[in-house]
Amino acid sequence: MSIRGRYILRYTGAGPTPHAHVAHLKSVPGTRVLDASDKMLLVEGRRSDLESFTQGLVGWVLSPEKTIPVPDTRKKIRRRAR
Repeated sequence: MSIRGRYILRYTGAGPTPHAHVAHLKSVPGTRVLDASDKMLLVEGRRSDLESFTQGLVGWVLSPEKTIPVPDTRKKIRRRAR
C-alpha cells in the first residue's frame, strides 16, 4: 500500500496542458487536483498511481512537493540594556 502525498505534475510539452490529460488524471481513484496553473498541477494521491499516469502520457514530469520555510527577518535585540 502506498502512502498518499502531495506531488507536482509539470507538463513539458508544447502548448497548454491538454484538457484530456487533466480529465484522465481526475479519474484516477484516490487522486485530487489541489491547484492548477498553465503547465503545472498540484495533486494529492498515491505515488504509484501518479507514476502510472505519467508513464502512460507523454510530456509529464512527476516530483514530490517540497516546502521551504520562510526565514524570520524581524529585527531582534542582541542583548539586554543594563
